Amino acid sequence: MDRREALKKMGLSFGVIVASPILFNSCTKESQTHFFSELELQLISDTADVIIPGTDKLPKASDVGVAQYIDHYILDIVDNDEQSRIKSFTKRYLSVINPQKPIEFWVEHAFLSPKVETDNWLKEIDNFGNNGSDTDATLSDSAAVYALLTNLKSLMIRAYRGSELVGEQILAYDPVPGRQVGCVDLQEATGGRIWSL
Repeated sequence: MDRREALKKMGLSFGVIVASPILFNSCTKESQTHFFSELELQLISDTADVIIPGTDKLPKASDVGVAQYIDHYILDIVDNDEQSRIKSFTKRYLSVINPQKPIEFWVEHAFLSPKVETDNWLKEIDNFGNNGSDTDATLSDSAAVYALLTNLKSLMIRAYRGSELVGEQILAYDPVPGRQVGCVDLQEATGGRIWSL
C-alpha cells in the first residue's frame, strides 16, 4: 500500500472519530434559556412582539433576539430580590393569559388604562414593597402584570435599539465617529434617523 494513501485513510478515520461527538451533541436539544423557563421566555418573546411589532421596513422584536437579551440581562445584572419578583410576576402573568384575555389584552390593559387605575396599581406595588413579605398574594393580577410589563418595556426597547440589525442597518450608525459638527439639522445629518450609539 502506498504510504500517502495510508496517511489519507488514517486522517479521514481520525477526523470521523473526532467529529462524531460534535455531530451527536448538536442533535440533542439543550435549553437555550438562562433565567426564564422555555415557556416564560416564549411569553416574553410574544409580549415583546406585541410591544414592538414588525413592519415591512422594521423587524419585530423576536427577529432581533429581544427576549434572549432580557433573559441574559436579568440573570447577569439584576439583583436577587428583583429576580425573585420578576420570576413571581412572570408566573402570575403566565397564569392569567387565556383566550378571553390574551397577551394583547394585558399589554393594552397595562399601558392604556386610565390614570386612576394605574395609580391604584402603583399604590398596591408600593404597599407590596413596603410590607416586607416575599409573597405576591397581596397584589392583584393587574398590578402584578403592570409591574412586570413596565419594567420589561424599557429593557425591550433598549435591547431592540441595541441589536446589531437595528443599530447598524436601521438607525444612523457611524462605527468611527468623525469630527463634531455643532448644530445641524437631524434630517440633513442622518436623513431623520436617530443615532444608534
